Amino acid sequence: MQILLDTANINQIKSVLPYFPIDGVTTNPSILAREAEDVNDTLRAIRELLGPDRMLFAQATAHDSAGIVAQAEKLTKELGPNFYTKIPVTMQGLRAVAMCKERGLKTLVTAIFTPMQALLAAKSGADYVAPYVDRLDNITSDGASVVGEIVNLYNEYGYETKVLAASFKNIQQVYNAASCGAHGVTVTAPLCEKLIFHPYTDRSLEDFDIDWRSRFGEKGIDQLLK
Repeated sequence: MQILLDTANINQIKSVLPYFPIDGVTTNPSILAREAEDVNDTLRAIRELLGPDRMLFAQATAHDSAGIVAQAEKLTKELGPNFYTKIPVTMQGLRAVAMCKERGLKTLVTAIFTPMQALLAAKSGADYVAPYVDRLDNITSDGASVVGEIVNLYNEYGYETKVLAASFKNIQQVYNAASCGAHGVTVTAPLCEKLIFHPYTDRSLEDFDIDWRSRFGEKGIDQLLK
């Protein structure tokens, strides 16, 4: 399963990237409006941190298909071949996805809330779709179940489009989406760091240190080898 950071905060990316097996970074207009003093500098800085092999996602801000495709072409040219344009699931958006597919441009269809939206996105040629888990949960729907239904539809009809589940507020939601077959998740940096947290893990490490020091003091295991 792929794990991506949902942020444009350079310091957060720097704090997570060396330690976690991160596959890329996703952004959207709200994230960039909140985090980026200069969008150009921010996206280029993220690309530099990621290197050429990790994925980078940014959303088109145009609303018509021609404008979306034009933005996708420029973004891809400037940010490298492993760049994906996020496109909302609208009529103009679906048309733009098909046009991008013809041009060899990679796309993610975003703001997905139903399996039928996801099915149309796949038929249009999307590489990824992003169902919003927490927002579905907040309207008494079941976000993880929707993820699972999308995965099942893709398997049934042989679509290669991947499901990148988004919009999480807690680790249980991430786990539920993964259990339903999501191909990837995009999470905030603080939530990513919580993926490995458990109080008994911390307690176990404390016990190891206490037991070791009680017998060997401050010497490391390498110092005891002869």
